[in-house]
Amino acid sequence: MKKFLSMLLVLTLSIFNSPSLSFAASTQVDALIRKLVEKKILTRQEAIELKGEIAADEKLIKEENFKTGLPEWVQNTKLKGDFRLRYQYERKKNDQDSRDRGRARYRLGIESQVNQKVKVGAGIASGADDPRSTNQTFVDTFERSDVRLDYAFGEYAHNVYAKVIGGIFPKKDYLWTPSDLLWDTDINPTGGAFHLERKMMDDTITPYLNTGVLLVDESLSSDKQDPFIVYTQGGLKWQDQKEGPKFDTNLAATYYSFNGVQGQNLDWGSSTNSGRTGCSSSTGACTTGTTYDFDSIVASMEVGANSLFGGLPLNIDDRIAIFSDFVYNPNPTELNTGWALGGYFGHKKVANWKQWQMRYQYSSLGKDAWYDSFPDSDRNGGATDSAGHETIFEYGLSKNVSLSFDYYNDNRIKGTKNRQQLIQADVNFKF
Repeated sequence: MKKFLSMLLVLTLSIFNSPSLSFAASTQVDALIRKLVEKKILTRQEAIELKGEIAADEKLIKEENFKTGLPEWVQNTKLKGDFRLRYQYERKKNDQDSRDRGRARYRLGIESQVNQKVKVGAGIASGADDPRSTNQTFVDTFERSDVRLDYAFGEYAHNVYAKVIGGIFPKKDYLWTPSDLLWDTDINPTGGAFHLERKMMDDTITPYLNTGVLLVDESLSSDKQDPFIVYTQGGLKWQDQKEGPKFDTNLAATYYSFNGVQGQNLDWGSSTNSGRTGCSSSTGACTTGTTYDFDSIVASMEVGANSLFGGLPLNIDDRIAIFSDFVYNPNPTELNTGWALGGYFGHKKVANWKQWQMRYQYSSLGKDAWYDSFPDSDRNGGATDSAGHETIFEYGLSKNVSLSFDYYNDNRIKGTKNRQQLIQADVNFKF
């Protein structure tokens, strides 16, 4: 009865859509509700709830009327972004001085649905041209910072099971990586990729396939091959559909084929396996560039549970999970493996007041297990031949505003020991 009355009264308001007529209709609706209370058709509490529902429905109608008056491409366009303010402290054991930095990051993205199957997107970000960082450090007497193209892509989704993307694209949907052992989270690769998945057995099992070609560089010499990476990832997701706590698992195996990288001096290396000089023991001839190929096999895993503890404070579901990555490069005979093991617990997403999440990861990456232009740039400067701990705590200050602390403690595995401690304190704003 109450819902029927709400719909009827909102319909009355929508008919009188001019400001003056709408005000008059609203006054009449209030008078009618008072009469219904007097006749004891509605209680006072029901009248209050009804007025709230009418206000919400009226707002929705106005928004829909405004939206339908816009061009179709505007209706199908979304904006999103974030701003991060950071204080960073860094100290290495063998160095006399520590380093304190103030830094900021701003990112803005736009996506437009061209038609039912095609979407295009682009984003800009602060920082210089380092692919592993969008930070702008506060230096040089208030110098203005750069804003650069962060990503630009076109995506075609054939159906809910298959899609393909090309350009400079976010890799989240096209390459699953539970840790940042191999890929810094700021890297948006260039090239193209394909994703295929299909839910089976009452949506409990989802096998998937990711494959792509990542264009790493363009050779300036016509007699050299342009470096590129071909990857193929096969995986299987399982999710419990029963009532109560829900368990889930994601397992994947990935093969990376590096082409034209060996012997090259690629940009943004961390000087642990890039840009080295390799010399032949028989001829004595030396070549500058990477000594090894980096064709690698990677195994990834995450096992988790939602609502295992019946929901955290604010009646929001909790999540607990453990994850791991393992990489093996068969080309060198030693220092050719790496692994990460970690876990997190707390709210599934920190997006509101008092929500929180704690995360821990231990990483160990051999010197020649993976190319050193790609790992997390905050862990020992993004170098390989590195092992250590990372702990993150994030706490929600209000809706879409959070405070986080990130602590790294890393050292070289085989090289000269010089333990690094890095502390990052961030205030994050999302919109």
